[in-house]
Amino acid sequence: MTLEVLIMSKNDPFTPDHQTRFTMRIDTELLDRIKQQAQISKRSTAKEIEFILEDWMNEHNPTK
Repeated sequence: MTLEVLIMSKNDPFTPDHQTRFTMRIDTELLDRIKQQAQISKRSTAKEIEFILEDWMNEHNPTK
């Protein structure tokens, strides 16, 4: 059973090879704020979270 799940996740037709699905819990009020910003930015909530994380990482841990 575990092997089947692993194989299925590697063959996920909706996720490109360069991306990984990730599930997390987040404070409801924070998520609401992110959703509002995503609407303003015309992004999905998931893309807004990715944008925020990438921006933070670039600012605090720039690649060399």
